Amino acid sequence: MTPARTAARNRSARKRTTKVTPQKQRASSKTGTAKRAVKRASGASASRSAKPAKRSARPAARRRAPSPTRRTTRPSRSVARRPAPARTKPASSAAKKAAAAKKATAAKRAAEQKRAAAAKSAIAAKRASDQKKAVAAKKALAAQRATAAKKAAAAKAAAAKKAAASKALVAKKAAAAKAAAAKKVLATKRAAAAKKEAIKRAAAAKKAAVAKKAADAKAAAERAVIDEAKRVEAAARRATQEAARAEAREQKARERAEAKLRKEQERTYKNPYIGDERFVEAVSEELAAHRAELDRQVEQLLNEAEALVQERDTSVGWDEDAGDGLGGDIEHELDVMQAERLRLELEEIDAAFARMRSRSFGMCESCHKPIGRERLRAMPHKSLCIDCAKGGLGVRR
Repeated sequence: MTPARTAARNRSARKRTTKVTPQKQRASSKTGTAKRAVKRASGASASRSAKPAKRSARPAARRRAPSPTRRTTRPSRSVARRPAPARTKPASSAAKKAAAAKKATAAKRAAEQKRAAAAKSAIAAKRASDQKKAVAAKKALAAQRATAAKKAAAAKAAAAKKAAASKALVAKKAAAAKAAAAKKVLATKRAAAAKKEAIKRAAAAKKAAVAKKAADAKAAAERAVIDEAKRVEAAARRATQEAARAEAREQKARERAEAKLRKEQERTYKNPYIGDERFVEAVSEELAAHRAELDRQVEQLLNEAEALVQERDTSVGWDEDAGDGLGGDIEHELDVMQAERLRLELEEIDAAFARMRSRSFGMCESCHKPIGRERLRAMPHKSLCIDCAKGGLGVRR
């Protein structure tokens, strides 16, 4: 490999590995321009100086001398070699020196520029730190001034407080003296007022005696009016009682008429379950079992209600607006209501047993028609048929 190619490869490797700054780019461009100018000049001079040597060398040998920067590939001739003339120093070394000098100058300039930039940045950093120090000093001075102002204000406030306390003490003493004088004046005024009040009480006693006589007369008149009103009210009460008795007599007459009509209807409609003793016995057994279960439930509910009453603390008074004990009262009322409902159902069962004894079981008390078997199996204690129960045509009395 020739020295020129080696130098070119080294330059390309340096370009790839080193970071090129704008200053280096400018320096390298200038250096390249100078190198090209020097190469052109040195090439021209070298060509002019080399021409006579080549002419003198041609008679001795028919081939060229190998160039130091170029590899010859031309095949050698089988001619007797003649001794080569002495080599002259190539002109490219001067160009290389000039290029190296320019490169060194450019590098020096770049280093100087870099040092100048570093100096500028150092000056800027110093200025920034000086500015920061000045700002910090200003802040510290402002803080000192604020502290001094606070201390002065606190001292001023303490002095003002002390002056106000002394003024308040003086004012308090003056007020005490003034209150003592006012107390004396008030005592004299109270004595005069007591004297006037005694005179007024005497006059009021006289007026009260007169008013009492008038009030007694008025009360006597009011009592007479009240007695008259009582007599009128008693007469109205007697009239109301007479009207109630008359209505009761009419009600009894209506009930007798309804009973008579019911008997006539019972004679009209025949009870179909009188001869069916098996069905009546089966229903009576179901009613007896159901009645026993209802008795047990009623007794259990009453026991639970009584237990709730006993558990409640009687020493604590319950208020209507208070929320304490409300849950226990509600449970007690619910148990009592459930027991009453079951008692009504027991009464209906007893009435059904009475109808069985009177051989009227299975007849509707409203329309006096036979009640269906399905309804009697489901609810044997009911005394109305489905139509009367749905339409409300009959009322059990």
